[in-house]
Amino acid sequence: MPGFLFIRLSAVLVTVALITSTAVSCVGRGPGEAKPAPIADPIKTESGLIAGSLAVSEPGKEVRIYKGVPYAAPPVGDLRWKPPQPVMPWTGVRQCTEWGNRSPQTGEFGTGNTSEDCLYLNITTPAKTTADRLPVMVFFHGGGLTIGSGNGPLYNHYALPQHGVVLVTVNHRLGPMGFLAHPALSAESPHNSSGNYGVLDLIAALQWVQRNISAFGGDPNNVTIFGESGGGGKVLSCMASPLAKGLFHRAIIQSGSAYAAPTGTATREQAEKMGQNLAAKLGISGTPAEVLAALRAKSWQEIVDAASASDSGYNTMLTADGWVLPDTVHNIFQQGKQNDVPLIVGAQEGEVTELSTSIPRVATLMATTASSKVYTYVFSHVPSRWKEEGVVAFHGLELPYVFGLLEAIPTLAFLGRTSGVKQPDPGFGDKDRVVAEHMMRMWVQFAKTGNPSVPGLVDWPPYQPAIEQYLDIGYELKAKTGLSKAAVSPTPAAAQPAGEVTYTNSEFGFSLKYPDNWIPKTGDLGPSVIWRVGAGSYCVPTVRVIVRDRSEGADLKEVFTRHLAADGNKTIDSFSASKVTINGTELEQAEVTYTGAVGKYDSLTVGLVRKGKWVIIEVFTVPAYFPFATPTQKTDIISTVQFQ
Repeated sequence: MPGFLFIRLSAVLVTVALITSTAVSCVGRGPGEAKPAPIADPIKTESGLIAGSLAVSEPGKEVRIYKGVPYAAPPVGDLRWKPPQPVMPWTGVRQCTEWGNRSPQTGEFGTGNTSEDCLYLNITTPAKTTADRLPVMVFFHGGGLTIGSGNGPLYNHYALPQHGVVLVTVNHRLGPMGFLAHPALSAESPHNSSGNYGVLDLIAALQWVQRNISAFGGDPNNVTIFGESGGGGKVLSCMASPLAKGLFHRAIIQSGSAYAAPTGTATREQAEKMGQNLAAKLGISGTPAEVLAALRAKSWQEIVDAASASDSGYNTMLTADGWVLPDTVHNIFQQGKQNDVPLIVGAQEGEVTELSTSIPRVATLMATTASSKVYTYVFSHVPSRWKEEGVVAFHGLELPYVFGLLEAIPTLAFLGRTSGVKQPDPGFGDKDRVVAEHMMRMWVQFAKTGNPSVPGLVDWPPYQPAIEQYLDIGYELKAKTGLSKAAVSPTPAAAQPAGEVTYTNSEFGFSLKYPDNWIPKTGDLGPSVIWRVGAGSYCVPTVRVIVRDRSEGADLKEVFTRHLAADGNKTIDSFSASKVTINGTELEQAEVTYTGAVGKYDSLTVGLVRKGKWVIIEVFTVPAYFPFATPTQKTDIISTVQFQ
């Protein structure tokens, strides 16, 4: 197993790291080196004591969760675009009861604040003592390599740990903050490499698990990494990296196998050229030292915005940098140089390209170049109401079943638009609970043994390229052959006008109508927002109602400017105001564009004063990512506003 990836910046940090390592040598070690201890707060990690909270408090069935545990130092300032460094030890007890920051990105994806200081993980454990030594499952979130986080109730739900595992979820650097390559960065590196900082973060998290997870009742010698979509690609990157050797013992790729395509990894030359393009987009030039200084002087918002521009010439990719990834992921697997561990790889029934090409490629490479067995699956189950509408299992649908949180299924409706989903209520019931139980039992059995077959439930045959065995995961579990022919092409929902739902506010005496497939948001509405509804799990595009004191503005522009400043320091780019009469009521109306951390917003806003308060109704979206369904959608919604 490789030693710390951390490159010490000074003798002080070296000394601290050595002292810390010595002081906690019993953490994460085998039996006999420390007496079994109850899992109780505070828990001793290598950097200090932490306390969490109870996800399940029922006596005898407790499940503890620790949120926002730092596994590396904040990668800020001179540490931007460098390998992760050791956590500075703390004194006292650190309260790990709030989600850690998520990486800079374009969008409000996931829970937690957005910051470069994002190297945190979450731990959910049902263990009662350190002697339990439960299998450890480390989850890498989806969102490509650019968005998302490991935070939130779905990925950290207690149901999967209750089946006998310690669950770890990881936040890491994303987008250009985590994967930028540039000749100047390569030149300053002792390994003559750049890019893949996000992969180094994942490896650092796995090293943290090795050194600390015993304190949470986990077994560092039985670690499974698993991920969905982009998280599956991250699993592939760790399987392909020699730096991750020995840090995990099994792997699961859920709908992320395309990263093993021949073109799924950028060459160093390609990646460095894209980095030069991004620097040019930011107006940066000069000597290597000047370029690095200028890049590190830019805010992360400037860098992320520039990288997401259509003319940036930059794309976030894994890089064959010669150190983290000695070659492309495809070539490493083709040469049999990947970390040889048992593997599950699969996708949903409606993911045609994954099932016909990407998964057979990965499975065949593993079956022909590795000694460990590989198992493939097709997730075909669809909740009853969606199934009646002809919906085919779509990207991400398996996640609520893997984690046992079926209430999260409606939040995935936006992913199923191209697979026939017409409305957010999937109609889940007893069959869904059975499928979830089966999924969790198989995933945990694989984590325990390296074989997902569960006695009395299913005999899951390993993949053989000649006949392409796979498991069809529906209400019934069926072993089948012909994986590359298993996909079912989804039929998108027919284009038709959406129905409408009426929202009524009795306090201020108004109503409005919104599309019937939009979902009300129930938490984290934003400052002074009393109601919000929108499309998909992120409620974007959005209708929201804002209520602010009359004293905050003489007109709509003044009060809305104040609101945007309070709502994440957003700034107005354009504001075109007018007086309008809607359904007999005169209001101030404004076409607004403004900028925030996630990008450019397009907004139509109306407002008036009622009961000493500004009542503002806004319809907005981030058009680069969530365009309106029609050019007139925002106007159509505002036109339904009716005050008594």
